Parts: sequence; C-alpha cells; structure tokens
Amino acid sequence: MAQQTQAEGDDMFIGFASRLDPANLRPGMLQASFNARLQRGVAQPRKGTKRLTETDLIGLTMVGSGLYVDGEGRDNIVMVFTDKMYLYKPAQGSEPEALSLAYDFPPGRVIEEGGICDVVTALNKIYIFRGKYDRTTFVATESNGDISAGATGTITITTTLPHGYSNGDEVTIGRTDGSDTAGQAVTGSYVITVTGANTFTFQYTNNTGVTYAARTTQAGWNTRRGLPPLIWQEGLADLIYAEQKFTVDGGTVTGITQSVPCADFGLYFQNRLILKFGDYQILVSDILSEQCDTTLNNFVINTGGNDSIVGVLPWVQDQFLVFMTNSIYIVFVETDNFDINSPPGVNSSTTVVTTEIGCLARRSIVAAGQFVFFLSANGVHMLTPQLDLKLLGNTLPLSEPIADFFETVNYNTVQESVATYYSNRFYIAMPTGSSVRNDKILVYNTLNQNWESIDYYPTGLFSDNLILSAYINQRRLMIITNFAGEGQYGGVFLSEEETQGDEFNTFNATPALPFNLFPESSQITESTLIPNTQNFVHIPASVQTREYAFGGTSEKRFSRGEFTFNNVSNDFVQIDATTYDPDATETVLEYSFSGNTDGTLRPRIAARGTSIACTVNFVVGRPALKSVAVYAIAANRPMISQE
Repeated sequence: MAQQTQAEGDDMFIGFASRLDPANLRPGMLQASFNARLQRGVAQPRKGTKRLTETDLIGLTMVGSGLYVDGEGRDNIVMVFTDKMYLYKPAQGSEPEALSLAYDFPPGRVIEEGGICDVVTALNKIYIFRGKYDRTTFVATESNGDISAGATGTITITTTLPHGYSNGDEVTIGRTDGSDTAGQAVTGSYVITVTGANTFTFQYTNNTGVTYAARTTQAGWNTRRGLPPLIWQEGLADLIYAEQKFTVDGGTVTGITQSVPCADFGLYFQNRLILKFGDYQILVSDILSEQCDTTLNNFVINTGGNDSIVGVLPWVQDQFLVFMTNSIYIVFVETDNFDINSPPGVNSSTTVVTTEIGCLARRSIVAAGQFVFFLSANGVHMLTPQLDLKLLGNTLPLSEPIADFFETVNYNTVQESVATYYSNRFYIAMPTGSSVRNDKILVYNTLNQNWESIDYYPTGLFSDNLILSAYINQRRLMIITNFAGEGQYGGVFLSEEETQGDEFNTFNATPALPFNLFPESSQITESTLIPNTQNFVHIPASVQTREYAFGGTSEKRFSRGEFTFNNVSNDFVQIDATTYDPDATETVLEYSFSGNTDGTLRPRIAARGTSIACTVNFVVGRPALKSVAVYAIAANRPMISQE
C-alpha cells in the first residue's frame, strides 16, 4: 500500500495552556497566545487602546485613581496626585469629555509617591484613604503662650518617651480626660514641626471665641501619628480632612470616634463604610453615616495567627469577605434596625472559609457573578459558591495551565496587581521581570472557561488601575497609567477600541511602527510612518498551535499547511513552522491579503520531524484565524502491503 497523506489541525480555538506539554493538548487549545482574542472559536488580534486624556497633566506625579458618580449620574474618573485631585469625565451620551480644575489638598496634607492611596465613593462623597494609624500612642504634656480668639499660635507637645516623628508628619492630639474643657478644643490632627527627640510643635487657630490661656505644662494629653482621610463632595472648592477625635475609657485612649478614622483602604457596603484599621481589625461605620466608633464597631479577625488583612469584598445577605495573607473569612453584619447612626447588631459574626490559601494583592479581588477571583501566592484562584451560598476554596489554582507565566512575575511589587471583570472576561494586570509596575495583563474567558491571552502594551503604558466607566453609550474598560513626572506620559486609555494599534505617546518621542508594507510586494521593508498615523503603535499579536504528532512519535515528512482567515485588504500575516526532533523553526509564508474576502493560505512545508507546531504572527491589521491544518506522510511506514 502506498504511503498516505495524513492531516491534523484545529478548526476552532478556545484557549491556551502554556505549562502543559504542547503535544498532549486537546484539540482547540493553543500553547501560546499574545495580544489575541478567541471569540466564537476564531483567533484575532485585540483592538488597540485609545488615548482619552491630553497632555495637561504632564509633569505631575499621580498616586492613585478611582471612580465617582456625580449628581448628574455621570461617571468621573478620580485622578489623585501628590497634593491635588482632578475629575475626568469621559464623553457620555451627547456630552463631550471634560477635565475639572484642580481640587487642592489641605495645606501640609500630601501623599508621597509610592504611598497608600485608596479612593472610595460613599454618601455622595469621595474619600481618599492614606494609611492606618501607627500602633504606638505617646502620653504627653502641652504648653503654649496666650492665643487670642481668632489668632493662630504655637503649641508645644512634650512626650514622655522619644516619639520618632519627622517634620511634616500628621499627628492627632487629644485629651485623655474631660477635666480641661479648653484643652478639648485643641484636639484634632495637625502637621507638626519636630524640635527634639521628645518635643514637637504645631500651629493652632483659636476659633473658640475666647482666649486660649498660656500654660507652661498641662498634663493629660496623648499623641498618635496617622494620615487622616481626605474628603471631597460637590460644592467644595478643595478637599478637607477628616477630623480625628480620641475616645476615653478610664483615662486611657481606646479609639477614634466622630469621624472617618485613618485606614489603609475602604469600601461602601450596605450603607456602611468598611475600613481596614489594623492588620487584624476591620471597622464598620454606623448606617448611612461616616462615623466609626473603634471600640464598638469593629471585627478582630484571626489575631496572632501570623496573618494580616489584605482586602475586603462585598458578598451576599449582609456579608462581606475578608481576605488575609493565609486565609479567607466571611463577616456578617447584622442590621437589626435601619436607624441612622445605629451600630451593627449583636449577632454579627466572623466565620472561616479556608485556611489553606490567602491573597497577595487587594485589588486583584473581583466578583464575577457567582464566582470570586483573586491572586494568591500560587497563582489566580477562584472561589465557587454552593447551593447554600457558602463559598468553597479550591486548592488547585485556576491559573495552573499557565503556571509558567508566574515564574516571570515580580513578587516584590505584585501587591500592586489589579483586576476587573468585563465583557465575560477576567483581566488581571501584574508586574513581570524587572518591572515594578503592571506591564502584562492576563485574560481569562469565562465563556470558553480557558485563559485567552497575555496582553502587553507599548513601553510606558502601564496598567496601574483598571476601571469600568461609561463611555458614549456603553460601559467600557479603562486602563489608567499614572503620571510620574516629566518622564512618564500617563493618562486614561480606552481599551479595545482602535484597529490601527495602541494610541500612545511619550513626552519626548513618538513611537513608530517598525515596518511599512507595499501592496505590490509581500516583502517587509523597514520604514517610518507617515505623520497622520504616527500616534499608533503596532500590536505584536500571535498565536502558537499545539504540537501535531499525528497519533505517534515516528518521523514524518510534512508537506504543506492550510490556514483559513477572515481578512480585509492589506492585512498581513507571517506563518512560522516549528518541527521537533530535529528541532527547527522556519518562516514558511509572509502574505499580504489583497481583498476583503475570506482567504485560505496553503504554504509549502518541506521539513521532517516527529511533530510540528505553527505560529501565526498578525503583522498588520486584524485578520481572524479560523482554522489550521498540517499535512504529513509517515516516513517509516512499510512500502509493501503484508496482506
């Protein structure tokens, strides 16, 4: 019997699994996918980003971002800088985009580059959390000269132990008893000037209406360092800070009340603010109020268990999830009445979900319907609910098929990872290699139930945040790149929008495509772009098929391939064939499509090997790959039939 030609390939693509042996992947699975989307079984390059913000903010240093819905129901992207805030309104409906004037921070209140910055919208206000209190509280005395009504004077604080404060620190000053009514008026948060190991001063404006009398030494004071949250609401020209007040129990400072306390982060859930107050402590505000009593409205979780709180996520039925570094808990907040300023009910409780896995990055925690995604030390995990809505943690990571990617992750800064759920896809941005900012995005397709792509963008376009915001008449995914002084051209970028590539500019240079195609030739020629397209950066998209072994490990002679595309005119692809045993890679076709019809390319493959894989590089345009097939003849098949 003569040798017969065999064919093997894929007629649809549903995901990629880079960790597994590519020869053992099931049909429809790729071994690599970069900047691609697998929609309805077709592989196609992602669309590029569109720059929404202009150059107005170049030179500033941006430290955080969030989303705020104004009184007109329009989405605003909150852009927080070291000493001010801007609101950017994307174009919505018939209204054009708009960038607000700067809203300045209170004097002396700043956020250092790399510092904590969490933006929360609640009670029609914007809250910017800058970090929790230091653990140490110092007993102190106070002294001052006469400060007349309406005047500003200097007050000196002397602590019993060295305080360790620095110039410009924000310190809350408070009385430890109610015996000194004049002293009670001084309580609050101040920016200090250090004058000694045990002393510091601050400026006090006397608004009591009477003279604040001179005192040489007044006991009964207490100091604690912390960064009070900043607050803004419509109608305010600038931001204010949340006044901090000590509460007293037997002469001992036990907490903060009558304000929003210092916290690492927060969220708004069931008409209450939920705040991280310590490594093991969550605070819950009164209902429909920002007031928090740290002695009553708190949950202490797994204290002393070599664990710390990482993030919080709303769940169901007055419950929220608390993610720690090594465990996960569910907290139930009983709302036994709906009176304003009412604390949580006595039946509020904390129960464990799992002690086998924890969370690495707060902003990686995302709810998608009934599922909860988050980043752990072992990769991306997914919590799944049971019939009684109790969550079950799976010890096998969702990212196990692409575990090799996590070997490239920079775990020194992975806590800055951010994720979201959009258009039936889970996106998680992470830093890789030596990058300290999120330079890669993993995409998981929940319809295909497989990982879809590793996305990367032009140098400098980092995914510091992912925000879902209204744009025109749809809800769209925005990529936020923080401005970082003159050297970083940040801004708001609309994802999945441009067909020409990623629209991105640096301050000093304009990226250009690495090539220019001539319609009369299939050759690639080095060139720069014409001026009207120079803002777009080429998207280097590619997919690599599984290994086709044709059912065995014997040597084959590969004859040709067959690749079916949907395309438009001037789309350009490059196809490489990689053979194994012997290992070799060869470009078998470079082709520019000349029409707007479907096309099937049949390149000749003259190679030997035990298996073969094909890489399709989408060089220009967005051609859609529908199917791949490779034809081969087994080289060691007997030439004479034994029958």
